[in-house]
Amino acid sequence: MTSRFAHVLLATTLIAAAGACSKPQPPQLTPKEAKVTSVDIAGFDMRVKMEAFNPNGVDLSVRNVTAHVIVDGNQDLGTVTASQPFNLPANASTVIDVPMTVKWKSVGNLASIASAKRPVPYTVDGTATVGGEHLNVDVPFKMNGVMTAEQLQQAGMKSLQGIPGLQGLPGLLPPK
Repeated sequence: MTSRFAHVLLATTLIAAAGACSKPQPPQLTPKEAKVTSVDIAGFDMRVKMEAFNPNGVDLSVRNVTAHVIVDGNQDLGTVTASQPFNLPANASTVIDVPMTVKWKSVGNLASIASAKRPVPYTVDGTATVGGEHLNVDVPFKMNGVMTAEQLQQAGMKSLQGIPGLQGLPGLLPPK
């Protein structure tokens, strides 16, 4: 009887151990907000907020976030990467708030959208590289936002301040 009990105990232990070693599941990312925080002649700063749910029994980390940015439907500003790590606790939801800096490809990008005098939409299409010490997975996300006409006009005016001789001209810039 003792031998049978030992076999049942051993089998139960092996089944439980096999269940504990199940394949890790990728985190679930729910986009919350992509918000432009400042605009200037060099580019713009934005915050990308997402809720990340880690369904695994172990902590994971977001190693980096890569985003491809398109402004006004046709101005491809390329890809930016933020490498600030974020911890994703096991079996929990966490809001991650990623700061990113997007550079204009040329001053013409800023000039053409600033002259539109309207809110300008943008799309952030990216991935968050999530994992642990030995295994990482890219989790995709997509977000949309809008730069206000005021943000763009202020950036346009700031870009003109660096041009000699424009200060004090009627209708352009106030004297320094």
